Amino acid sequence: MIITTTETLDGYEIVEYLDIIIGCGDDPEDALKELKEIGETLKADAIVGVKIFNEILDRELTYYAYGTAVKIKKRE
Repeated sequence: MIITTTETLDGYEIVEYLDIIIGCGDDPEDALKELKEIGETLKADAIVGVKIFNEILDRELTYYAYGTAVKIKKRE
């Protein structure tokens, strides 16, 4: 699966937008791992426009990763 901060993928065409998805965790890697797992559940080929941010809730730091799960095909 391709995970990128960009909105497009060189050499690929986005053929279907599946959903906006959000993963969270104790650190950025956990948030991205959950994001990828959600994308795999949706059978996405890629997640584009990924952003990571954090927030303090109840004195605990939580990281969030969000992006758009998409289906892609290679350009000819």
